[in-house]
Amino acid sequence: MNKLNRGAGLLLGLLLCLSQVQAGVGEGQELYDAYCQICHGGLGEGQAMGKPVTDSQASGLSDNELIGVISGGRSGTGMAAWGGSLSEQEIIDVASYIRVLQGGTGLALQEESGAASDDPAVSAGEALFNGQLGCVSCHSYDDRGGNIGPILDGIGNRLDAAELREALINPSASIASGYGAKTVITTEGGRITGRFRNDTELAVQIQSADGTRWNTYFKDRVQEVIDETTSLMPDVFADLPVRAQENLQAFLRSL
Repeated sequence: MNKLNRGAGLLLGLLLCLSQVQAGVGEGQELYDAYCQICHGGLGEGQAMGKPVTDSQASGLSDNELIGVISGGRSGTGMAAWGGSLSEQEIIDVASYIRVLQGGTGLALQEESGAASDDPAVSAGEALFNGQLGCVSCHSYDDRGGNIGPILDGIGNRLDAAELREALINPSASIASGYGAKTVITTEGGRITGRFRNDTELAVQIQSADGTRWNTYFKDRVQEVIDETTSLMPDVFADLPVRAQENLQAFLRSL
């Protein structure tokens, strides 16, 4: 009798889990059919206006990367950002259905390190970081991302909760050493602002906007070099909804 009860309990738990997964996938299919299939095809095969979501490139994205693409879109392509139109759960449902189209069973919601995330706020915050907000284009973690801003690995240990929130709300209050900015005014009146290094009497080097190279400007060949007192980091955190702020902070604290 005890074995029967235990078996029934396990079966009930499995059925509940499956029903929850299928509910998310089902809602994701409805959203996909309504908004995505016109560009990506009913089975994810791609159309003239959109790439396939079942090819090796799309299938190779991590779950968080897939969520980030749906949330933030992709610059330079026709992929729109859905973070402002769909809720976080709806985006997760769409991503889960795309995994089904790719031959899987849904999202695993794993971190880049391969460990499963046990905090939905962390996963949602990472999706914001990599997608809608585009923070990853300037900052890096786990050896991925840009180099215009400081590396964020271990920031949860370096800053307490209050310090982290202050850094997000007022990024110019304390600029990390080596990440200050200068503006070069060219002889034609153009303005180039960016992270600087090797500032001498003769020249200064300014990082390109995409962070891929350092450009040298000789001071006798420009009008002026101005020391900036504001951070290069966009002041967008304060305008986020409270839930989004909490999710982003949860993700950063997890690093």
